[in-house]
Amino acid sequence: MTAWATAVPSRDALHEAKRIALLREAASAFTRKGFHAASLDDIAQRLGVTKAALYHYFPSKHALLRECFARALEVGFEGLAAAERQGGSGRERLNNALRFYLKEMIDELSCCVVLTEENALLPEDYAALLQVRDRFEHALRELIRAGIADGSIVPCDPKLAVFTILGAVHWVSKWFNQSGPWSADAVSQALTDLLDRMVSATPVATLPVDIAKAAKSGIKPSKQKKTAGQPQ
Repeated sequence: MTAWATAVPSRDALHEAKRIALLREAASAFTRKGFHAASLDDIAQRLGVTKAALYHYFPSKHALLRECFARALEVGFEGLAAAERQGGSGRERLNNALRFYLKEMIDELSCCVVLTEENALLPEDYAALLQVRDRFEHALRELIRAGIADGSIVPCDPKLAVFTILGAVHWVSKWFNQSGPWSADAVSQALTDLLDRMVSATPVATLPVDIAKAAKSGIKPSKQKKTAGQPQ
């Protein structure tokens, strides 16, 4: 009995795995077609199950959208926590948080662009998730402010900087192709480097001109230069 218990997934584990698979497929469908154009029939067909089976995990399409939002924001806070554990300047923590967030959005959520579908949320879901989204955005602004204070980020408007950064990050799923030449690792690194150059007080002189080749050759991003106001 003990051997089987460790070799076969528990009922709860199997249920959660199916739930996550459904969430990934829903996120992908919302990305490809938009929330209103995507149907539960589309999602069920791609998963090879009946539409009725989907209701065992989520009661409606709006519930799926709400969960996509919730998971994306959860990933955002996970990235912030990981960045804080790694430490460093405000710029370094911002880069680490964004890189984590972007890679997970591509890999785990299958290019989830639903954060641009906020108007499709039910009013009660929107109100609750808006508070969480605002906390995430304010945390990123604090990293911008910390970077300005320690000299690693050029003086700028933190609110505008975060809006610009998240706009670029959330739009990746509109053009990223899972079967294309660019990996999630390569894109998350390359885009983070591009965004870093926008706010860095000591921007790198060059960036990789071919992401696919840079990823295959194992080229690492340029090390951040220390500025006078940064801790050594």
